[in-house]
Amino acid sequence: MMVANLAKLQQDAFLRARGIDPKGSFQLDLWPDDKRAIPNDYARSSLFTVRNKREPRAALQGSILYHVDHRVTITFTGIELRAEDDLLVWQQILEYAKQYPLDQCVEFNLHQLCKDLGWPINGRNYKKARHCISRLKANEIKVTSERACKGIGISLIRQYEFEGHSEDAGSRYRVWIHRDLIYLFAGQTYTLVTWVTYRRLTPIARRLYDYIASHKQPYPLGIDKFHLMCASTCASSRKWTQMVTLACRELVNARLVKNAWVADGRVHSQR
Repeated sequence: MMVANLAKLQQDAFLRARGIDPKGSFQLDLWPDDKRAIPNDYARSSLFTVRNKREPRAALQGSILYHVDHRVTITFTGIELRAEDDLLVWQQILEYAKQYPLDQCVEFNLHQLCKDLGWPINGRNYKKARHCISRLKANEIKVTSERACKGIGISLIRQYEFEGHSEDAGSRYRVWIHRDLIYLFAGQTYTLVTWVTYRRLTPIARRLYDYIASHKQPYPLGIDKFHLMCASTCASSRKWTQMVTLACRELVNARLVKNAWVADGRVHSQR
């Protein structure tokens, strides 16, 4: 009992130090509408992979994901999540959710979701969005770090209800986000990205930008470590280097970074 009480006091102190009332309702920051957010602990990990869409998604049980910071441990159970679609759908749902307390439901329809994602409006993409929402619910992500005062085990979506069929543009969703997500956002420990440009990036470029944007001064990242962060199945180091070089050019051309390049086995960047 004493240990539990001490843990609760530490958790409350953690939130108060970041301007959050632990006895009040938790709500995400109201970031600008042209931005989307990702927690830094997720941005620097292999939570969202870059694997080819033709590869079957892995089913993981208590798998420890790669994180660039050895002080952070992320354990994942569920169907593999990808930067190509799952990451974007989750970020857009968070955009809806930022207007409300985290324990309050958020409502939207598939037409609105696909439009906000920049996806063509058709039955195929409605179905894809449904599958993403299902995967975002059917997982457990446990994060432990020296920064936080406790480990956090939550699903990216706590609960959802829906009406209508997969091809129905007006199919409505009611989604709840777990209130403990606040521990990954408290104290602005998250990264904002310019949405229209970000959602157009290829998956490798998107993950590279996650890493760069989540650091004020990004240090060079070993290309082998970035391979692990992307959970790529590319077996050729030469081909992977070529793919990352193309991603660097993509970020420069999109004017998301001043410069990015590969040299001496590392990815370098200038914000």
